[in-house]
Amino acid sequence: MINLSYRFDQNSSSLELAGMPDVSNGDSESTIGIIFSWTLKIIGCPLLEGEKEHLDNLMQVILQYSRSYISGIRKTFVSNKKIVTISPFGISHKLLLNSTKKGVKPLEIILDDSELSDLTRCLDLLRYDPRFNIRWDINQERPYSKKYIRQNLSNPNKNFNFFYSFIIFLFTSTLLVLIPTNNKFELKESTNSYQSLSEQSQ
Repeated sequence: MINLSYRFDQNSSSLELAGMPDVSNGDSESTIGIIFSWTLKIIGCPLLEGEKEHLDNLMQVILQYSRSYISGIRKTFVSNKKIVTISPFGISHKLLLNSTKKGVKPLEIILDDSELSDLTRCLDLLRYDPRFNIRWDINQERPYSKKYIRQNLSNPNKNFNFFYSFIIFLFTSTLLVLIPTNNKFELKESTNSYQSLSEQSQ
C-alpha cells in the first residue's frame, strides 16, 4: 500500500495531508485520491486535525469569508453541518470550531488579516493541486453582482457617511447664517447712481 504525504506552507500556517491513491479511480502512484488524515498548524494556536468532512467544512467557510472580505463585505459564514463558523471580530476574525465528539468544548481562534490570508492561501493551493484527485464538498464560486455588494456592505459605513453629510450640512448652514449681507449698501449705491444720471440729463 502506497502512503503519501504532502504539505502546504505559508508564513503562519502549515497544512499537511496524508493519504493514498484510489486505484479504482485510476490514480497514479503520486496522486492522493483517499485522505487518511490532515493536520493544520497556525502559529500560536493548538494543532488542528480531523477527517475529510472537517476539512471540507473548513474550506467552505474560509474561502467564502475571504472572498467576501476582499469585496468589502464583513459577514458571518457557517459550514453546512455547523462544524466551522467564522465571523468578524473587531479588526480581526474569529474562527469557531465545533468538535463532532461529545463533551469537547468548541475551539476559538482569533486571526488577523495576515493569518487569514496565509490560511486561505494554503487551502487554495490544496484545492488546485494536481497531486490530489479529490472532490471537495464546497460551494461553487460565482462573481458577486454590484447590487449584492451594495446590499451587503457593512451598516456602520453607511451610518458614518450619513453622519458626515449631516455635519457638513450644519456647518454650511451656520456659515450662511453668520455671513452679513450687503443688500442695504447695494441699494444706496444704486440710488446715488440714479441721482447722478438725473443731474447729467438736466
